[in-house]
Amino acid sequence: MNVIRFRVIIDIEEDVFRDIVIGKSAPLEDLHRGILAAFDFGEGEMASFFQSDEDWGRGREVPLMDMGTDDSGNPYPSMRTVSIGDMVAADNDRMVYVYDFLRMWCFYVEVVGMEDGDVPEYPLLAEEFGKAPDQFSKEVDLLDGLVEEPAEDDGPLKTGDPELDAYLNDEEDDEDDGPSFTSLDDLDEAAY
Repeated sequence: MNVIRFRVIIDIEEDVFRDIVIGKSAPLEDLHRGILAAFDFGEGEMASFFQSDEDWGRGREVPLMDMGTDDSGNPYPSMRTVSIGDMVAADNDRMVYVYDFLRMWCFYVEVVGMEDGDVPEYPLLAEEFGKAPDQFSKEVDLLDGLVEEPAEDDGPLKTGDPELDAYLNDEEDDEDDGPSFTSLDDLDEAAY
């Protein structure tokens, strides 16, 4: 079995997939380029393949970038040094491919066929279904998940400080934490 057919599904609401045929001994870098070409995405962003299980969990990572060598002089895995056959070995084996870590395009890559035959020189687009999204249609949000958005009916933003919130909302603080002062003269008299 020297030729593998992958079904590559992009993670968007619509059903969009591409089938790509490639040689089992090709480096993952060739599949990376084949996926980008099949979805009309340009190169130039960081990417990684992850071995996956039947629930699409992410296992072993193989990044696009060469990360050098370990203390023993062995190269860390990269898409240039790891072959497709090192990541998948049978029908229904899966990988997750992530492209552009700011926009987080996620692709589900599954083996749908393995056979002996003529190995294509380049990844071959065998089938396409649905219209691929524009590569830049996802907005970059560096604070995604880090900042809690207020609910629409919560009114003005809250600071977490009751006194400051009351001041910003033009409300009086209901708490009675001690004497209240209306002028600096009152403050001086209360201190003595």
